[in-house]
Amino acid sequence: MFPALTPAVAFGAALVVFVWAAMGAWVNFDARARGSRRPAIWGVFAPLSGIVLCYYLLWWRRGRSREWPPGRAERAAAVVVVAGLGGLIVGILVSPPDPASQLTTWPVAVAGCLPVAYWAVRRGV
Repeated sequence: MFPALTPAVAFGAALVVFVWAAMGAWVNFDARARGSRRPAIWGVFAPLSGIVLCYYLLWWRRGRSREWPPGRAERAAAVVVVAGLGGLIVGILVSPPDPASQLTTWPVAVAGCLPVAYWAVRRGV
């Protein structure tokens, strides 16, 4: 059975797409700053596959230093990604396993995680 498409559920689903796009943008910015010849490929495939994202974060990215510091857009995308993943974890822990409940709880959790994510990205944690 499909969950009811209430405005809160629709907003949660739109936020999922927004965080997914921010993850692609952040990986693209980071790969470009680390000298990748095809950063757009990393930006497209890393959010689509957790395996590619883990490979990028744990292996490919580690061996290359940045050519320039992160810009405003890259830091903003990183804040959205960190807050989105933190909100996902909080939402999983506090809401029932119903997808509609999780999609209504997740935006509130993301909003609560935004200050912590901003602090973490700003400090480079």
